[in-house]
Amino acid sequence: MFSRMRLPTDNFQLSQFSPEAIENRLDGSNRFLFNALRCLVSSQSIRVYLVGGPVRDLLLNSPLKDLDFVVVGKAPEVAGWLAEQSGGRVITHPRFGTATVILDEARVDLVTARREVYPRPGSLPQVFPGSIDEDLARRDFSVNALAWQLTEDSSVILDRHCGLEDLRRGLIRTLHSKSFTDDPTRLLRAVRYEQRLAFQLEEETAARLQTAVAQATTDTVSGDRLRHELVRILEEERPGDILRRASDLGILTAIHPALGGAEYLSRWSALVARVRERQAEVSVENATGIGPETELEREPLPIELLPVEPLTWLAALAYPRSVGDGEGLIRRLNMPRPWAQVVRDTIKLRELETEIAFDKPAPSRLCHILDGMAPEATSVVAGLTDLPAVSRSLGRYWVEYRQITPALRGRDLLAMGVSAGPAVGNLLAELRTARLDGMATTEAEERRWVQKQLKADIG
Repeated sequence: MFSRMRLPTDNFQLSQFSPEAIENRLDGSNRFLFNALRCLVSSQSIRVYLVGGPVRDLLLNSPLKDLDFVVVGKAPEVAGWLAEQSGGRVITHPRFGTATVILDEARVDLVTARREVYPRPGSLPQVFPGSIDEDLARRDFSVNALAWQLTEDSSVILDRHCGLEDLRRGLIRTLHSKSFTDDPTRLLRAVRYEQRLAFQLEEETAARLQTAVAQATTDTVSGDRLRHELVRILEEERPGDILRRASDLGILTAIHPALGGAEYLSRWSALVARVRERQAEVSVENATGIGPETELEREPLPIELLPVEPLTWLAALAYPRSVGDGEGLIRRLNMPRPWAQVVRDTIKLRELETEIAFDKPAPSRLCHILDGMAPEATSVVAGLTDLPAVSRSLGRYWVEYRQITPALRGRDLLAMGVSAGPAVGNLLAELRTARLDGMATTEAEERRWVQKQLKADIG
């Protein structure tokens, strides 16, 4: 286990649930949309339920994200009315009877109560109008199969699948034996919720998960759907915990063999923890005026200045892979260009580590290698390499070399007699090289350098 797991306890108390309690947890546009929807429910015979994650998180006193509602009727019609009343915009998905209302930073999803039938394992479901009970029965896990009806005074949680008890016990449990077969993306969702909530997989659910992995159920799912689940993992507060757990359970290898192994994930997780700790220290130093004059004086690689973005976790997965493995992974997940670049650049840069460490390339050569590379690749290779010289070089590139540009601009070169056209761009590139390698460190030296080049061209 890589995170603190909640232990079953009789002292674990769920939060009180009431309209006022929900309203107090909301602010701004979310509160406005919630109250507008309650007004609609009270004025017309419409049954609307708050469902899934928001109910779970309210009960656990966890931060609320978006609001999800089920409408027993036609959700797009209710969404249209809500958008009209609030001045928001609405996006509808007629195939599934769903709609989203967006107002400022708030986002409310409304779904027509439905039942689902999976024609074959891993396929998208066929959708039919249904009751609230049927809608809850189609959910992934019991803790997400909870609902609360929007009425003036309701405080009753609709719980048909023992979700409240699983919340008390800290368990992630599927609703039926074919859950992972019907939708194998739930394999990734199971570990995401397990790690985020500090819960653990219920015993039978864990056995079902292992069976689904052994049966290669992920082969039935498109790369786009798997990548969508990975995106949601990368957006979590601690994606490393989730990815390592998925690796230990064999889920990542089942998706593609190139995702196997968690060694570099562990190393990157430890480094990210150091980065965040150091960033907090730097914030205190900046506030108090106490600290080193420069971060470069403190350590060879100023890790807290390197980017720690969601796709660095993808780079950590790609780091030890071969070019062929990387291309296979790109195809399997149908990666968009930014993802594919991170994978390719990470592998390419790892293969250049020896050259960077032992050839000690000039700053201009280092910039030639690194300019245009995904910053996530630079960050991860700097953090994971076993060669300190590589870390130092990449760190210096990131905080110093990449910032360096000539003091002179194109108009200055034209005024000095450089011919208009490609010659200007070419000379600016050469001038940057001269600046990087210390051959022209001031504007005056740059001008002398340009004049020397012009004379050489004339000669």
